[in-house]
Amino acid sequence: MSAGPLAKQKSEAATKGWLAVAGWGGTVAVGLLWTSWFLILLGVIASAFLTKRWFDYRAKWGMRF
Repeated sequence: MSAGPLAKQKSEAATKGWLAVAGWGGTVAVGLLWTSWFLILLGVIASAFLTKRWFDYRAKWGMRF
C-alpha cells in the first residue's frame, strides 16, 4: 500500500472486501456441493452483510471504486 493519508483505511477496506469475496465464494461452493437451501440462504445473508459493511466503510471514508 502507498503511504498516503488513507493508507490504513485502504488496507482495512481491502481486508473487508476480501472477506466479502470469500463469503460469496463459500456460498457458491456450498451451492455447488450441497443442495441445502437453508445453508445457501444463510450464506447469501452473511455475504450480503459483509458486502454492505465493505461498501459502507468505503463510502464513509470517501474512497472511490
